[in-house]
Amino acid sequence: MQNYLYASIDLKSFYASVECILRNLDPLTTNLIVADKERTDKTIILAISPALKTYNIPSRLRLFEFKQKIHLLNKERLKQSKKHIFKAKSFNINELNKDINLEIDYIIAKPSMATYIEFSAKIYSIYLKYFDPKDIHVYSIDEVFIDLSSYLDKYKLSAYELLTKVLLDILHTCKIIATAGIGTNLYLAKIAMDILAKRQKIDENGLLIAFLDEKLYKYKMWAHKPLKDFWRIGKGIALKLENLNIYTMGDLARFSLNNEALLYKHFGINAELLIDHAWGIETCTMKDIKNYKSQNHSKIMAKVLPFAYDHNQAIKVLKELIDHLTLELIKHNLKTNHITLDIQYDKSNLENLNSYKGFIIKDDYGRNIPKNAHASINLENYTNSLKLINKKSLELFYKIIDKNLSIRKISLSLNNITTNAQENFQELNLFSDLNEILQEQHQLAKEEKLQKARLQIMHKFGKNAILKASSLDNETKGISSLIGGHNA
Repeated sequence: MQNYLYASIDLKSFYASVECILRNLDPLTTNLIVADKERTDKTIILAISPALKTYNIPSRLRLFEFKQKIHLLNKERLKQSKKHIFKAKSFNINELNKDINLEIDYIIAKPSMATYIEFSAKIYSIYLKYFDPKDIHVYSIDEVFIDLSSYLDKYKLSAYELLTKVLLDILHTCKIIATAGIGTNLYLAKIAMDILAKRQKIDENGLLIAFLDEKLYKYKMWAHKPLKDFWRIGKGIALKLENLNIYTMGDLARFSLNNEALLYKHFGINAELLIDHAWGIETCTMKDIKNYKSQNHSKIMAKVLPFAYDHNQAIKVLKELIDHLTLELIKHNLKTNHITLDIQYDKSNLENLNSYKGFIIKDDYGRNIPKNAHASINLENYTNSLKLINKKSLELFYKIIDKNLSIRKISLSLNNITTNAQENFQELNLFSDLNEILQEQHQLAKEEKLQKARLQIMHKFGKNAILKASSLDNETKGISSLIGGHNA
């Protein structure tokens, strides 16, 4: 049996580090957050610099929550300062540590997804200097898995030495600090990076690299708390496990010996993964990942609204989402035959409980909100027609929307995506009007040609070279300049 060795590499506070580098600042000493302050103080912070993490400030806060935490930190500093007055501000952590009379300051950097993608591509090119693409799996914009198994003999280096070489190359070329985990399977590599490496002291090269095999995993990780630190265990799963008196991976492993059926009852098919991971087992290999082909392809876009919108405002946003996704289909010669729409209502709808009698759920932050509206529709044929997709999406919207409720998030998904060559042909029967069908196909072809011309103009002169009138509305401004929901 082949002995595998994998690496998991994460770019430290990637977005924030890039913003520091663009300003010729050191991410390790600069207080910087990545957030779009133009969206109001409720906007979510996408990243904080390593310097700010030394204050035990968690990531993914909302901007107003972050400001509150900084205010409290400064309040404590003020008590210790001379005359209880700050003489100046600083966003440099070294200066702040040396002088208690300085007020903690910070930089707010507006997200620039195009820049982050550019940096990520540059770092990926560094990986390609050492490894074949078939041995690299891009997990996210700032994280990869690498199969090291065949490279240790090739380079006559240990896994630790090889990763040190790669990480130093990233640091010297891009000035980005990376953290790495080495494991005898993909799961152990991920845990070594996520939990061990990020909590240990830096080595003589200024790097964080940790190793786990199954034996070390049991020794080092079986007693680790909390459970939600582990890959693929969120708050919900952790809470369910705690209800079974399972608080550590060691507890879960021991529990599985005699209570496997109970775990399957509570977690379904996911129980198999939980049990394997409790024992440090992961059967999926890099080859399995590369050979996997999804049976259902989708194009999804969601928009978190800056404030609560009524249904008329929301319609304008939905139309922009439809336009964006349909252009994506046309650009890549794809078609869809299934549409899904999700509407999340705002928490402000429950301020007057007497006026709302429907179901109540909790959002990601544990706040009560009206139950989401959700619906799907099958199309008669595969299509990338903006006219048809727009019509069917709006039908869904009016079918599920409660016009009395304000809206905070809209998600649209075009599913069962296939290429033009793979699409199903329309089946004719004795009652089909051939002339009508041919005329309809002619109109669809004409529309597709028009949209392709629009794409060519946008490619040559920029995304905003052609703007619909609706794009000038306040409700929809900015959607055309987003990548993945963030500023390009």
